[in-house]
Amino acid sequence: MFSLPTLAVIMLLALKFHTVQADRCPEFCICDNIQLTVACNKGLTKIPRGFSPDTRMLDLQGNHFHYIPANSFPDTAEVVSLHLQRCKIQEVEDGAFIGMKSLVYLYLSENDLASLSPEAFKGLPHLTYLHLEKNRFTQFPKGAFKLLPGLLALHMENNAITKLEAGLLSGAEKLRGLYLTSNAITAVAPRAFDPAPDLDTLHLGSNKLKEVPSEALSKASSLAELNLSHNPIRWIGAGVFQPVAATLKHLYLNHMGLEKVSKDSLARLGSGLRSLFLEGNQLEELPDLRPLTGLEVINLAENPLICYCPLLPLRKWIEQVNLKVRATCGHPPELRGQRVKDVHVFKSCPGEKPTKPAKTESALINILCYFAGR
Repeated sequence: MFSLPTLAVIMLLALKFHTVQADRCPEFCICDNIQLTVACNKGLTKIPRGFSPDTRMLDLQGNHFHYIPANSFPDTAEVVSLHLQRCKIQEVEDGAFIGMKSLVYLYLSENDLASLSPEAFKGLPHLTYLHLEKNRFTQFPKGAFKLLPGLLALHMENNAITKLEAGLLSGAEKLRGLYLTSNAITAVAPRAFDPAPDLDTLHLGSNKLKEVPSEALSKASSLAELNLSHNPIRWIGAGVFQPVAATLKHLYLNHMGLEKVSKDSLARLGSGLRSLFLEGNQLEELPDLRPLTGLEVINLAENPLICYCPLLPLRKWIEQVNLKVRATCGHPPELRGQRVKDVHVFKSCPGEKPTKPAKTESALINILCYFAGR
């Protein structure tokens, strides 16, 4: 047993050691010992050493590291968030992050990475959010995430990936969000997303897809948000959303040059769909939207809708729902730009109560009804 004076000395030494450790701050860095953050953004060429072991957030953005050697972050077991954006990184060596057992957020965005080894992420059991956007990937780094059992969100926007192969998410079975906007993807393999049955959010916007990747979604039984906007998809077939019809809540199909949506393609989504974005397409008519009873947001703007009798179901639906529906006429020229809900041409359609329109409007209605019946 220690005597009381000896015990007091030991406690004082321990406190002094902790204070010294907390006050450690590498050269060219700014350390906040209250917030437990360190920022080193001075164009460094080597990763600094000597961080306080209490550090929680390490900001190394804007340096010139070029590569991350093995064991680059000793004594950083408490770091939760590591920022390595814009560091001109071309390579991450195996074991680069060894010892960062508390890391949850890793930002490697805006670098020059073209490939990754699974061993690069060794020793990161709690990594949840990985950012790899704005790098130089031309292929999806298949298998690179097999040592990341807790990965939930993967960001790979603004790369140059051209295709998604089968099983690309092997090792990332718990993935919930996959973000691949602004790549060059032309094809998605039928079993591309199978290893991640809990996938909730899939962003494939601004790629080069010409059709909805239905087969790839066959086991995406948890998908709630699908973004396909800004792809050259011209036609939506009848059963393309069937694999995700029971779970899909948010669907983005805007600015695709879309010309036709099949009659039952949206109806099958039923009451579960909460938001639907179709603006900026080439749609002249729309399928029946009445089955989408759960809609909270819808945008139909910038479509050249033909305002005549076949569009009557849409007009009636707009009047019945408590939603702001942005839908305007594109044809005929006399009605261009007018809101669908405001034009009177529909009042002379079969089943509607007749009115006494102005002579010019009456003539227009007769012409439209004639062509509608042909």
